[in-house]
Amino acid sequence: MNSNQAHEPALLSLRRPLLQLLAGSVCISFSPIFIKLAAVAPDAAGFYRMLFSGLSLLLWMAFARIAWRMPRRAVLVLAGGGLCLGIDFMCWHRSIHLVGPGLSTLLGNFQVFFTAVFSWLLLRQRLSPLFLAAVGMALAGLLLITGLDLASLDAGTRLGIALGLGTAVCYSGYILLIKQAMTHPAVSGVSAMLVISLVCMSFMGVATGVGGASFAIPDTASLLALIAVGVLSTTLGWSLISSAMRHVPATLASLVLLLQPALSFAWDVLIFHRPTAGHEVFGIGLILTAIFLGSRRG
Repeated sequence: MNSNQAHEPALLSLRRPLLQLLAGSVCISFSPIFIKLAAVAPDAAGFYRMLFSGLSLLLWMAFARIAWRMPRRAVLVLAGGGLCLGIDFMCWHRSIHLVGPGLSTLLGNFQVFFTAVFSWLLLRQRLSPLFLAAVGMALAGLLLITGLDLASLDAGTRLGIALGLGTAVCYSGYILLIKQAMTHPAVSGVSAMLVISLVCMSFMGVATGVGGASFAIPDTASLLALIAVGVLSTTLGWSLISSAMRHVPATLASLVLLLQPALSFAWDVLIFHRPTAGHEVFGIGLILTAIFLGSRRG
């Protein structure tokens, strides 16, 4: 048996999870597009997103007879993750409306840098020189998109950028809490997502009410967009990615997951006709490269 024949079984076993990872990335890439198309208040969009996600998860668990019982400690950790995700949505959904789906999603993916910093502060994990170079590369790419003179940007754009970075901070906290909860063998990906959906939905509902925003869905197109972001982007997208991540090498998974922010930016240009100059495209490339390098801090 030659070396090519020896590698064939490994390649075949990788094909299905890799396709799942690709499909999940495509599903999630439409999240900011659906949020913008829904044309409802940012917090109400988060409420309906997690409502439809939770309903689809309940149906899935009932159909597949998936057990939902888990230790109280795991439930509390997942509840903390749901709160982090709720604050993440508060920031991200506003950023989408202020700077567009593409840039807000790129900024949200800066979570790889904040996750590494939090891991360094809390878990004493080492930050490599490559990681520090990646942070500098990401900031350089961002400046190519926004311009060197941030003070010249209008207030809405500056707020949208700040909220996009706030999204990354909150999402990194969410990731760390989910990783902690998933270490328990009784916690499945679907049951964990259900707890997160219910907690996040409740939080977003309270935020909508306190903020005085309306829960009204203006038309059928808005309803379909909210169902799509809840079922297609959240339940299906996250499920495909979480199930595939266990079988795909970390480096390859990090590379494939870059498809999500890249496609979100592409959809922003194609659907909403976002003007994008050559230096911005170069900046996007720098950011995507930096995110990939930052995700390889191990």
